[in-house]
Amino acid sequence: MRLLDALLLRLRSLFRGTRVEHDLEDELRFHVEAHAEELVAKGLSPEQARTAALRAFGGVEQVKESVRDTWHVRAIRDLMQDLRYGVRVLAKAPAFTTVAVLTLALGIGATTAIFSVVDSLLLKPLRYPDANRIVRVLTHFNETNRDGQNVSGGDLVDARDSSGVFSAFSWFYGDEIGVRASGRSELVGTWFVNTAFFDVFGVKPVAGRTFREDDVQKAGVISYGYAIDHYGSAAAALGKVVSIDTRPYEVVGVMPPAFHFPQRAEVWVTEPPQPTNLNRTGHNYPVVARIRPGLPLETAKATMASLSRRISTDHPDTNGKKGMVIVPLQERMVGNMRSTLYLLLGAVGVLFLIACANVANLLLARATVRTREMALRAALGADRWRIIRQLTVESLLLGAIGGALGLVLSYLGTGLLVRVAPSDLPRLDEVHVDLTVLAFAAIAAVAASLLFGLVPAWHASRVNLRDPLTEGGSKGAVAGGSTRLRTALAVAEIGLAVVLAIGGGVLFRSFMALSAVELGYRTSDVLVIQANLPSTEDVKDQSRVVARYEQLIRTIASVPGVQAAAATVGLPMGALGSNGSFAVEGKHTFAPGQDMPYGNFRLTTPGYFATIGTPLRRGRDFTAADTYESPFVAIISEALARQVFPNEDPLGHRIQCGLDSLNYMTIVGIVGDIRDEPGTPPASELYMPLAQHPGRGALVQIVVRTAVPPATLTGTIDARIRQADGEVATKFTTFDHIAADAIATPRFRATLVGTFAGLALLLAMVGVYGLLTYLTAQRMPELGVRMALGAGPGSVMSLVLGRAAVMGGVGLAVGLVLSLLSSRLLTTMVFGLSAVDWTTYAVVGSAVLIVTLLAAFVPAWRASRIDPLTVLRN
Repeated sequence: MRLLDALLLRLRSLFRGTRVEHDLEDELRFHVEAHAEELVAKGLSPEQARTAALRAFGGVEQVKESVRDTWHVRAIRDLMQDLRYGVRVLAKAPAFTTVAVLTLALGIGATTAIFSVVDSLLLKPLRYPDANRIVRVLTHFNETNRDGQNVSGGDLVDARDSSGVFSAFSWFYGDEIGVRASGRSELVGTWFVNTAFFDVFGVKPVAGRTFREDDVQKAGVISYGYAIDHYGSAAAALGKVVSIDTRPYEVVGVMPPAFHFPQRAEVWVTEPPQPTNLNRTGHNYPVVARIRPGLPLETAKATMASLSRRISTDHPDTNGKKGMVIVPLQERMVGNMRSTLYLLLGAVGVLFLIACANVANLLLARATVRTREMALRAALGADRWRIIRQLTVESLLLGAIGGALGLVLSYLGTGLLVRVAPSDLPRLDEVHVDLTVLAFAAIAAVAASLLFGLVPAWHASRVNLRDPLTEGGSKGAVAGGSTRLRTALAVAEIGLAVVLAIGGGVLFRSFMALSAVELGYRTSDVLVIQANLPSTEDVKDQSRVVARYEQLIRTIASVPGVQAAAATVGLPMGALGSNGSFAVEGKHTFAPGQDMPYGNFRLTTPGYFATIGTPLRRGRDFTAADTYESPFVAIISEALARQVFPNEDPLGHRIQCGLDSLNYMTIVGIVGDIRDEPGTPPASELYMPLAQHPGRGALVQIVVRTAVPPATLTGTIDARIRQADGEVATKFTTFDHIAADAIATPRFRATLVGTFAGLALLLAMVGVYGLLTYLTAQRMPELGVRMALGAGPGSVMSLVLGRAAVMGGVGLAVGLVLSLLSSRLLTTMVFGLSAVDWTTYAVVGSAVLIVTLLAAFVPAWRASRIDPLTVLRN
């Protein structure tokens, strides 16, 4: 009962404080008067009795304070009082509050936006049951210590059947392939998988079922979006038929809306349980698998390593220099973007620190102005910790307001990041501001409040009571240490901004070098049409498909505004290409244990090189006479000629590869080198006529060089194609767009780090401007005396600018050292220059010094315009 009474009393004291205070006064008055009456009865006068009674109680106000402390609500009341006072103080200084809040909002908003991307892509598990048990199986090449994307058919079978590691195991391959459904033919993300594919992910369909063992080459599963688009609902899609090439597949299931593996997959169809190619040198199969329950990942990796060693012993010719490794699916999906995302998080973290340092500088300046207020508080009994608490509460208020506005900016920034991010970045659809991101924003706001608030509060609490309270006392009793700290913060801002500026400059120069690299072909004014026609495995039917494409090319070439057209399988920077070993007659044989040259394989139609602008150096181009029935021919690149024929003429030599046969092909031409990707050196290229390899011709890329902007011809060309052959599935893009996608990640890095660097320099210069304005105002008496004694405006300006130059120089030196120490982080991200690029260092250093002097110019100019008589009179 006493506990309940005590609790009720505390609640009343919190919510009905005035009534409880009156009750307390009445009770104390009763006790004092009762004791006084006792003393009067003992012979004292009423006045003496009351004085003795009060003395016995030890002072009414002290007793009240003691009682209030027993209520355990004084801290809450004090906090509420501090909050109310803090709001009033911030409201009375709108300029200071606005600048501080906007600076914090910028730092917190940018940091939260980047964190939302990092959280969704790197920190959150994949949206599958027990996602940490889903892995990719990859080939590891020992000589280069690198992992390939795929495994060979023979290695795949051993990993599946002999390791004992997996509870579900599937390979998958595909791309955007022509799918015919609901009376229309279109290119759709289509993947050929075995029946265990969906068991790997453990995701149940929203309608129907997944694959059974008897579904091989008969059943298909489609995405939820594809079902809605083509059939109106998931249930209505069941039992419908989709056709790929000439094979029909019955739709047996529809997957949930969020399931799209591989990226942008819409249709999955079944393959035989055994891979068709068991050759251990052809790495043709991507593999995804689920580790069996109870088996740790490290044990699975060790088991796979042991199996790889056994296979190497049994097959030294093919597996002596390679093995198989297990990599978690999430880690593999993110791939090289992991380092980019951590770089961006580090860069925005530096921006966050600069924002905190800037606000700390503002608070230190404000603390100097409020010195008399702090001294008065101390004189009235407030101890140092009470003053620190009041100032910390004000900092937390600033952090809360800045955090709220920063959260709004993070919503906008996250949407912008998703739009400018590379299109192949996985899980982009999962990036959004959720509870985790909200918690991060709250933590960032509190951390910022403590970072920029505690040190100024500590300095402001170190007050000298006598000087600030005298009539002529200084307003800057804490200015000595405060000035040194503010200068140190400004120097730190400059140094951190230099680190970001140098990083952004190096990445920007690298991106420009990557954009300007000579590719060996033109990308401007080239329309690219990905096209697919149904085909069977019969060579005659395949040749008829190639003939249909040749007719389509002639139709496209007749469109006004088209200068040239051709087809290829293996467009640079695109998909569909192949690679592997090749052999030159008299130089190499495909015998076990042979070291074979390696190159890229591309199929083309006549006129392809002229269409994309790759020069024919010697020999001839393919012609219409190079058919399946005529002698096989090939064209090689200059890089292949240098590799295999360093001192002889390649023309007339015969070459073979394992693309679809081992027929010898006579080399009839040499073309200029090309880069398959802007950041890679020219590789050995082997070109073959599409008509002589028709088995690869169902899905091609038609390139169209135009005399007008390619986009203006898309509608006309599409109509001509539909009129000429309504069965073809097409998708239009431009070579420029493909090239832009190829360098999307470097552009993403350079853009964001450069933006952060610009914001950091802006904040640092604002800090320098504010500090020098404050220091110049403090030195007005000194400057007035100097000018009264004959110093000119130029001399005064040089004093202020000289201090700025010193600050800028020290900050620049700090930034250069930090940049050198962190340069290794950029080593794998730059192209065409070193991570320590002295040109960038020199440009950034000069720019920082110039901008620092510009930030100091206004305070210096104002100082040079003062009236010495007015200053001395004041």
